Amino acid sequence: MELPRRSGEDRFLPSGYFRSLMETLRRKPQINQASALIVSAFDKTTRMIPFVHFDWHMVPCGPRSISAALSEAGFENIRLVFQLWNPNIRSSQAKINNNPIDMLLISSMQIHTRAAFELIEDAWTMGENRPLIITGGPKACYEPFDYFGLGADGNLGADIVVTGEEPVLMELLTVLAEFGAGRGTMRAAFERARDAGALENIPGLVYSQTDRYDGMNLVNTGVQRLLRELDELPMPSVGYQNIEPAHRRKTLSSKPAPLDKVCRGNMIATMLITRGCKYHCHYCPIPAYNQGTLRFKSPERLIDEFIDSVKKMGTHNFFGADDNFFNRRQYVERVLELMASTSLNNKQLRRSVRFFTEATVIDLYKNRDLFPLAKKAGLSSVWIGVEDLSANLVNKGQNPKITKELFAEMLKYRISPMVMMMHSEDQPLYSHGTLDGLINQVHFLRETGAVSLQCTVASPAVGSRWISELFAQKALFKQVGKIKIQDCFFDGNHVIASTRPDPWRTQINMLRGYAAFYNPLNLARSLLDRNTHLAQKRIGWQIWGMVTLARTAWKLKGYIRELWKGPIEKWTDWPEKFRRAGSPYPQLITQTHKDESAPVSAESEIFSHIPKDSFSHKNKEFSY
Repeated sequence: MELPRRSGEDRFLPSGYFRSLMETLRRKPQINQASALIVSAFDKTTRMIPFVHFDWHMVPCGPRSISAALSEAGFENIRLVFQLWNPNIRSSQAKINNNPIDMLLISSMQIHTRAAFELIEDAWTMGENRPLIITGGPKACYEPFDYFGLGADGNLGADIVVTGEEPVLMELLTVLAEFGAGRGTMRAAFERARDAGALENIPGLVYSQTDRYDGMNLVNTGVQRLLRELDELPMPSVGYQNIEPAHRRKTLSSKPAPLDKVCRGNMIATMLITRGCKYHCHYCPIPAYNQGTLRFKSPERLIDEFIDSVKKMGTHNFFGADDNFFNRRQYVERVLELMASTSLNNKQLRRSVRFFTEATVIDLYKNRDLFPLAKKAGLSSVWIGVEDLSANLVNKGQNPKITKELFAEMLKYRISPMVMMMHSEDQPLYSHGTLDGLINQVHFLRETGAVSLQCTVASPAVGSRWISELFAQKALFKQVGKIKIQDCFFDGNHVIASTRPDPWRTQINMLRGYAAFYNPLNLARSLLDRNTHLAQKRIGWQIWGMVTLARTAWKLKGYIRELWKGPIEKWTDWPEKFRRAGSPYPQLITQTHKDESAPVSAESEIFSHIPKDSFSHKNKEFSY
């Protein structure tokens, strides 16, 4: 289901509130002595096209931002672990400055849930000496209850799930500081604050009301308030200074990786530009999570981040974390102007920076007159949400004519078009005389200048309208042959829902779409390309694509076989996580903020079958 949202100005925190929280924590020396291990969970079974290789070179933005916020709040004993770099790390054996960790903060996407659960269960092996376990990230935002009821007996779990942004964590720590949180006392402080009801007025938390972690009697404090001014976030370099160097040990290194080594060479620094999206695609949960808002960092702040990262980290490659960089002309024009006019070390910034980002076809096309300025600013490549040229799956204004004109204009200024497509079961593999077919579209895009291709299966994301629709249609897979559908299958590489009798065809067609773009013939064409600059890029992408496609096909072969053999079991009733302990649903005790004004989302009908008394707490009723 889509997340509920607040309305109007109630969606936002007051300006300056986030900074004030960090300043308050800086004045709390006791809690600042607590050690914090931040882990960006990673399940290596998900390493397939189109992310292999690039996932190693780019530390996720979310955990890095948490690392920066804690540093700004005065915490001195912090370590940020990217689990792809440190696959064997164990929180039970981790020490910072020779002391056991006091807080374990886990950030996880849905596809990496299994790794997150293993980290939690490992922490519980420490018994009474275990750290305070806090989870966050996309998985936590959409399915916080999954972090409870873990372990063989279903009695393990996180202490707190943060379902919001950085300010929610800072509010939580501020309250814990008032209950004596510090070195060796973080979990005890949480239990005292919980029992006193002190956490109920912090929107954006889910935790167990009791010392049992079986997933029953959970407290949901309601919908978070959003950070309005993204300029209040700390500089990225502050977060990167805490990164654990890559190794395969179970323990931590004595020191973090040197800051000037973290993002050098081929490493790519993530740069948060906006949060939210102006579109409301039925398969995407992002607009609802951002409560219909679109927030920006100021252009001046972005320039400061470029300069700071180049000076302190030696970074030259930047990826703008933005779903559609070109969606507001006045904003993007100002950013590009500043990037083009800024000097660093007696030379233009663009000589030190290569900038990559994302955009849609129609917004790029409307702003194509800015391409000369974009090139001067250092824009090198744009990942473009083409999705489906026929616009049958989703219509964002894309069509073959403007796509062809757009790519020609981008190539004129050496800005590489990097195509992102989605293949649905309703799309034919090939069509005669039209561009409806997947192969037809792939050939068209390559011929018009696409440098790379991403072709995922159109899959429902948890938290989207589409997954609710597919569940209602009884089209969502529960088990495929001998394979039980897990969170790691929601990666865009697996067919996990279908109304057709032959979903294996859709799975194979996705691979055939990739093969139509990445193949020896197109590599030979790239070798003969007279455009030296683009030829080098295309040659590299063709080699990468063929290697990673072979790897992906090999990893998917068992799943394809089970799709073909069957049988396929689909969800016909609510999942087990809604029916724990013999109850039709977990007893969610929802405490809304005292001046909550969020309307109940229509998609929250998933809870409409729960009796009202399941929401009661202390003789009061609250709305989910």
